[in-house]
Amino acid sequence: MNIASRSSVLLVDDEKGITVVLGAYITDLGYVVDTALSGEEAIEKLQKKSYEVVVSDVRMPGMDGVALLKEIKKQWPETAVIITTGHADVSIAVDCLRLGATDFITKPVNVEVLEFALRRSVERVVMRRQLVDHTMHLESLVEQRTRELVRAERFAVMGETVAGLAHAIKNIAGGLEGALFVLEKGLELDRKDYLEQGWGMVKRDVTRVRDLTMNLLQLSRPLSLRPKTIDPGAPMCEIAELLTARMHEAGGKIIHACMPQTSALLDEQAVHTCLMNLATNAVEAVEEAIQSGRREFGDGKVMLHTECDALHVRYLVEDNGRGLSSELFEQLEEGLVTTKDRGSGFGLMATRKAVREMGGELILEHGIEGGVRAVILLPYVAGE
Repeated sequence: MNIASRSSVLLVDDEKGITVVLGAYITDLGYVVDTALSGEEAIEKLQKKSYEVVVSDVRMPGMDGVALLKEIKKQWPETAVIITTGHADVSIAVDCLRLGATDFITKPVNVEVLEFALRRSVERVVMRRQLVDHTMHLESLVEQRTRELVRAERFAVMGETVAGLAHAIKNIAGGLEGALFVLEKGLELDRKDYLEQGWGMVKRDVTRVRDLTMNLLQLSRPLSLRPKTIDPGAPMCEIAELLTARMHEAGGKIIHACMPQTSALLDEQAVHTCLMNLATNAVEAVEEAIQSGRREFGDGKVMLHTECDALHVRYLVEDNGRGLSSELFEQLEEGLVTTKDRGSGFGLMATRKAVREMGGELILEHGIEGGVRAVILLPYVAGE
């Protein structure tokens, strides 16, 4: 089933012959077509039925195409409007574009141009609906997780958490709006590079939705620990391998030395998740510093280190990125905060919660060359 077969079009023109001919052609394309012989009749039909696209002539007695366009954008802003106009009315058509029309076509109507304009308008409407549905789903998920947090009384100050959730949603929604703008421009100008850029932005924000969801899940329920005998240095070695290529591409480097092999009783997956959150934050801090030209001290670098003593397994993640002020360090100790432009702060909160449930502690300090040092201390229990 193609996109036309699911879409309705309202054709508005005071000349009945035009509505008959163009209506038949649009029907042949697979659209469901209704016709109206005046702007007033079009409004009546719009009040009874939803249309993806309205194709309207500019010059009509009574309510003309411009007045009809204004009313549609006032009452049904998601409906796309294509204006048909004579050559002498091109300036009016341009004004219609400023008022929100999707496109305009000069008369006599070229059917191939009409087909392209219809397809582009319907794609735009469908894309808007999908983004709205996606955002509503995210808001529903956040609302559900927030209720769970309230019931479990996991945080003493729910106001900060709700504010953080709202900030996270706002950032993701802003990113999706930007992606929509780029995609619309790509469709409007038939620019493949814009479409590729916009699609990349959508994928980036979908990843942010996934990460936010996983962190909310981790925050909303107790950690189910499954400790077993492992090499405590193995999770850090794997993370170093996973992030080396990304850091190299950004112009930085990962510094990691494997510790002598030993054994400890740990939940490998929980440790890996916590370390990946911290290491990813460190890499992003270095990437931002490099991209913004604030890397005055040489190459960007992230140091990863694991060591054991009689009491603790100590994991260290340190970077020379943008760093944090003393005030921010205090806020990080108190609760939810982020320094990323589009971050939520829930990743760090989820990491701190998981470390505590493993009986350990997360310590944040000033790192090398003004960066940040994150240390996870876990109780050392010798493996069997």
